[in-house]
Amino acid sequence: MKFLENKGNKKVRTISKPRLINYNSYPEFNGILVPFYIKNSFPKKFKLKRFFILYGKKKYFRADHAHTKCSQIIIPISGTIKITVVSKNYKKKFVLNRTKKKLLFIPPYNWIKINFKNNNDSLMTLCDYKYDKKEYILKIKEFYKIISK
Repeated sequence: MKFLENKGNKKVRTISKPRLINYNSYPEFNGILVPFYIKNSFPKKFKLKRFFILYGKKKYFRADHAHTKCSQIIIPISGTIKITVVSKNYKKKFVLNRTKKKLLFIPPYNWIKINFKNNNDSLMTLCDYKYDKKEYILKIKEFYKIISK
């Protein structure tokens, strides 16, 4: 999130929207290679600090929060994953799976909710900020209050 000064000396927030990014895969007779390069595959300002793998269950959702500092890159590993992203004046559903060859970049101040189509669907999340529970926004009402300022 960026702060810009306007004429009234007020700070105005601009919140970046998430975006899909293409990636390549190289199939061979014995499997598929999907390489990622830090300098070429991800946004330029993204500096990888941590990553994790998430396995889902069909009837349950994950995430259901926003970050104040952390940008995330979500990469589908197996199955189909639906990600709902909500922000100021913005709501969009993204469907990721390995065959589409797309990852999702999510900047701070975007509320995300992840649904898995089947049990054991999985994704990998790359983060540009260390784990810090204090930078999470866990209540949707608080999120709306923050982004409406």
